[in-house]
Amino acid sequence: MGMARLFSGTNLRVLLAALCLSSGSFLLLSTWSRQASHGYYQRRLNGFQASFSTSGGNMPAEDNLAPYEATDEERSGVNRKGFLLDTPFCNIPDINPFDPAILWRLGKCKEMRCPTQNPSVTYSEGSYIRINWTKIKNTLDDDFKYCQYHAIRRGDRNSDFAFELGDISEPFNKDILVPPQDEFMRVHCYSRSDGRISTNFHATVTPKPEVEERARLRFAKHKENNQPKETFNVHMIGVDSVSRLNFIRQMRQTRKFLLDDLGAFEMSGYNKVADNTFVNIVPMMMGKFVSEIGWNETMNTQPFDNYPFFWKNFSQAGYRTMYAEDAPKIAIFVYAKEGFHDPPGDYYNRPLALALEKQRSIWSPNHHCVADRLETTMVLDYVTDFSRVFKDKPYFGFTFITRLTHDSASLVGSADFAYVKFLRRFKEEGHFNNTVLILYSDHGYRFGDMRDSYVGKVEERLPFFYIVFPRSFREKYPDIVKNLNINSKRLTTPFDVYETLKDILYFDGVARKGSLSDRGISLLREVPAERTCEHAQILPHWCLCLEQKRLDPSGSVARKLGGAVVSHINKLLSPASHLCARLRLINITDVVEMASNDRVLRFADVFHDVINHTIVYGKKTEAPVIYQVTLMTTPGNALFEATLSVNRVSGSFKMGGDISRINAYSDQSLCVDNFKLKKFCYCLQN
Repeated sequence: MGMARLFSGTNLRVLLAALCLSSGSFLLLSTWSRQASHGYYQRRLNGFQASFSTSGGNMPAEDNLAPYEATDEERSGVNRKGFLLDTPFCNIPDINPFDPAILWRLGKCKEMRCPTQNPSVTYSEGSYIRINWTKIKNTLDDDFKYCQYHAIRRGDRNSDFAFELGDISEPFNKDILVPPQDEFMRVHCYSRSDGRISTNFHATVTPKPEVEERARLRFAKHKENNQPKETFNVHMIGVDSVSRLNFIRQMRQTRKFLLDDLGAFEMSGYNKVADNTFVNIVPMMMGKFVSEIGWNETMNTQPFDNYPFFWKNFSQAGYRTMYAEDAPKIAIFVYAKEGFHDPPGDYYNRPLALALEKQRSIWSPNHHCVADRLETTMVLDYVTDFSRVFKDKPYFGFTFITRLTHDSASLVGSADFAYVKFLRRFKEEGHFNNTVLILYSDHGYRFGDMRDSYVGKVEERLPFFYIVFPRSFREKYPDIVKNLNINSKRLTTPFDVYETLKDILYFDGVARKGSLSDRGISLLREVPAERTCEHAQILPHWCLCLEQKRLDPSGSVARKLGGAVVSHINKLLSPASHLCARLRLINITDVVEMASNDRVLRFADVFHDVINHTIVYGKKTEAPVIYQVTLMTTPGNALFEATLSVNRVSGSFKMGGDISRINAYSDQSLCVDNFKLKKFCYCLQN
C-alpha cells in the first residue's frame, strides 16, 4: 500500500482509531501526512474529530467514527475581542480551541470500555465490601461459592517502594465490614463448579479510632482558637497534562456539568510557574518555589516527610486527610525521588497502587483497566467513598491522576466520561453541600508536534483550573463570589491556590482586595487588574502576557541567540564532559521576539475608580526585549526551547529561567544521574 493511500481519508481515520485502541499515543501527524490528508480535512468544516469506542479489541469500522460537532459559537471563537485576559498589564490572546486548523491535528476517543472476561464479583462502598449479586446472576448464572481477601499493607520498611500481603481472610459470601487495618485488599472469588472465577483489588475507607480521637481534639482547638465562620471540606483533584484549551475541546461533558450544574468558577488566566508536575505542585501546596524549600536533586534519597505541605495545616486543625495517586512509578514525590517514609495522609492508597502494578495479569493491554474497571474510576471511587464515610466530619483530600492523560492528548476525551460520572454521583449524594472542589491540571501537554507551534506553547502554559463552592455560598457571600468572578479573568498561579487554601481553612467570610506586593493572592480576594508576571513571579519563559513577533530563524539575530543558548548548555554540561558529548547547533526552527506591550511601557498613573475613570500614559520606558528560541542540536537531534533577555543598550544576553527539552530523550542520557543534566546530555557511549 502506498503512503499517500495509507494516510488518505478513510485509512487515516482507521489508523487513528487503532492508535486510540492501543497505547493511546498522542495523535499528531507528521508534516508529510498532514500535507497528504490536508484536503480531506479541509472538507470537514468542523475539523477532524476521530470519535470511536474502545470496546473489544478489533479495529473499529468507519461507522464508529463521528465528526466533531462544533457549535456556531465554538467555530467563531469564544471571545471576539481577541484576548483571554485583557487587563492593563496582561494581554493573553484568546485562541479558539475549535479552530479547524487545530482540530485536524487531534483525535478524540469515546468512552473506554474495559474487558469483561474478569467480572467484578465484589465492589467497595465506603467501609464495606459487597457481593455483586446482579453480576453473579447475569454473568455467572448464579455459579458462586465464596470470596477471600489478602489485606495489602505498607511494608515493614515503611517505604513508598514496598508493600506486603496479609494472611488470607476467612471465606465470605455476603457483604462484610472491613476493619481499618485491612483498608486495601486483593480479593479472589470462587464458583461451585470451576474454582477461581475472579481476582480484583479494592480500596475501602473505615474510620480509624486513633485518627478520630486526634481529629476530635484538634478540631475543637481549631474552632476555639481560629473561630472560622464556616467549615468546608476540601477535595483537590489534579489531572495530569491537560491544558485549558484541550479541556474545553475534549472534556465538554465535564466542563458543561461544572459550569451549568455546579456553578464552578473557571480561572481562564491560570498560568503555570515552572516546567513539570513536581515544580508546579510545590508552589501550590507549600507557597514556595522548589528552590526555596531547601530541596535539590542531590537529595533524592531523602523523604519529603518534614516539608510544610498545606495538608498538614488541615490535619492540625482536625481534618481527616487523604492522599491518592495512580501510576506509582511516576508519582509526584517518587519519580527520581524518595517519596514519603510516613504516609502523607491518614488514608493513603500507595500500597494498593504498588500491588496493582505488580499484578500484571489483571491489567488490560493498554494498562488503563484493572479487570473490568478503569483505573481512573477506581481512584475517583476512592475519593467518593472517603467523602461518604466522613460526610459530616471535616476532611481534606489531595488526589492526582496521571496515567490516562499523561501520554496522550487524545485520551483526554476518554477521561471526560469518568470525570463527569464522578461529579454527577458526587452531587447526587449531596457531598457538594459542604465541600469545596478544586479540579485542575498542572500544565498542558509538554511533548509532540503541537508543542512546537505557538498554540502548543500557549496550551502548555495554561492548564485548566476550576473551583466549586457549595450552592449556599453564593447567597451567603456575594462579595466573595464577585471576587471569584473577577479573578476568573485575571492572571493567577499555583501560589494563589496556596493562599486560597489558607482562606478556606481559616474562613471568615470577609471579601478583601489582594495586594500587588504579594506573590500569592487568595482567589477569594480580588486579584488586582494591574498584576503582571513580575508581580506573580512567573518567569518570562512561562509568561504569556507579552506581545510577540516572529523573526527570521535564519537571520543574524537568530544565529546569535542560538549560539548563546548552545554555549550555555555546553557550559552546564562541562562537569560531565567525560560522559556527555559537546552539542552543536544544527538549525533554529523558531524565534519569537516578546516585548512588553505599549500600555505597560507608557503607563504613568490612574485617577478615579468608576466615574471619570482615567488612565494616564506618559513617556515610554525602555525595557529588555525577550526572545524565545526553539533550536535543534547534534548529536541526538535534541529540540530545546529557551528564553533570553537582551539589554538594548549593551546588547548582552541573559538566560531567563530553565531551558526546556521539548522532545523525548529516551535512553540518550542513561550515563548521567544528575536530574538537571539528563535533558541536555547525549552520552558519548551512544
